Amino acid sequence: MSTIDAFRRAGVSVVLVPGDAGYADAVAGFDLGVEVAPSVVVDAQTATDVASAVSVAAEQGMQLTALGSGHGRLGPLTGGAAISLRELDKVEVDASARTARIGAGCTWSPVVASAAAHGLAAPCGSSPTVGVVGYLLGGGVGPLARSFGFSSDHVRSFEVVTAADGPITVSCDTHPDLFWAMRGGKIGFGVVTAVTIELLPYPEITGGGVYFGADAAADVLGAYAAWAPALPESTTTSIALLRFPDSPALPPALSGKHVVHVRFASLDTLDAAQSQLVPLRAAATPLLDTVGVLPYAQVGSIHADPTAPMAVANGTASLTTLDHVTVDAVLASGGLDVDLPLSAVEIRTLGGATLRESDPDAVGGRPTQHLLNVYAAPVPSLPDEARLAAARSVLAATAAHHLPNPLVNFVGRANAPRAFETSWRDDQKTRLDDVRHAHDPAGIFVT
Repeated sequence: MSTIDAFRRAGVSVVLVPGDAGYADAVAGFDLGVEVAPSVVVDAQTATDVASAVSVAAEQGMQLTALGSGHGRLGPLTGGAAISLRELDKVEVDASARTARIGAGCTWSPVVASAAAHGLAAPCGSSPTVGVVGYLLGGGVGPLARSFGFSSDHVRSFEVVTAADGPITVSCDTHPDLFWAMRGGKIGFGVVTAVTIELLPYPEITGGGVYFGADAAADVLGAYAAWAPALPESTTTSIALLRFPDSPALPPALSGKHVVHVRFASLDTLDAAQSQLVPLRAAATPLLDTVGVLPYAQVGSIHADPTAPMAVANGTASLTTLDHVTVDAVLASGGLDVDLPLSAVEIRTLGGATLRESDPDAVGGRPTQHLLNVYAAPVPSLPDEARLAAARSVLAATAAHHLPNPLVNFVGRANAPRAFETSWRDDQKTRLDDVRHAHDPAGIFVT
């Protein structure tokens, strides 16, 4: 019996192959630089479809890949069977319990909007276009990470279909080992159909950005290195060296320019935030300053990450420290005067709540206090390898300042081949492998 026939005989609603209407949408992701072309796709319409597909895969010993939004895919998928969860996109907010149950096909945007309608905040990432489940499975670092911790700290339960157990609900009380693993262990446990998260009581925050010209990069980054770690836990910040294209979508002060962008998000009042920003603003005269009171529904405007699909070439490293030596290495290799096709060289300052586990979980790299992310410019005419080489050059130049365990959600194709595996300590990897084997003994879920 063919794979297609097996899925259809099991009652799966929609099974697609290349050329079918809907196939391209079912496999589409954010990263256009990675080919996703499975031979057959289960376009799941319900959680029952997921359970049926997993049952068939387990019976036939076939591998099955769950397709997310594609922000962090590291390699191509050609041939084989995949399952798309895009239609499982319902969001249910329980305002009295301060929770949201989210379908596995959702990005953060509808979750943020649904929570904000009740005066609540969702622990989303810097870009609300990122898929909820993949983000949470990798831990998740949001724009208020120093206050909220890793976003996976706020997961109450996962609804997941595993090869060994079928459909189950996983929480700290039921299947606690699997709950530990799924909060940070990323992949290989089963197919999530929904997740329930805690929402936070913040209808608005203080947030925005302060932009400086390229000639102030050294002064601003040096000031940032001393300023950011000393901020209270109520405030999270990051800094990015950006090369903006000419675009009418950008403010005139930024369009076509190389700039330094300091991102700022705080639970403090505007007056308190303005006081916190005094040393940073004293480093140079800003080109543009947008910090103010912000409805939480607009939290994505703080980082203003790209939302349109593109070919992504990026890499990451957790830094040992952010001192003048590290700053000099970043500026020398990826500064705004360096002739490389880079779009962003970013440093996120963590610490605070990210250093504390509310309950034991599998988040790797939790000791990270400064996170370096490098992105190559999405120039269609530039060979992919040239873009990757540009990102790698910054990582190589700062290698002496790297911690051993990067944060898995930021690992990209510019990282070394084993970077994904080294996102966890050896003891964490051993335990994760044990949990995967217990719930997927035949290894049907591609890792």
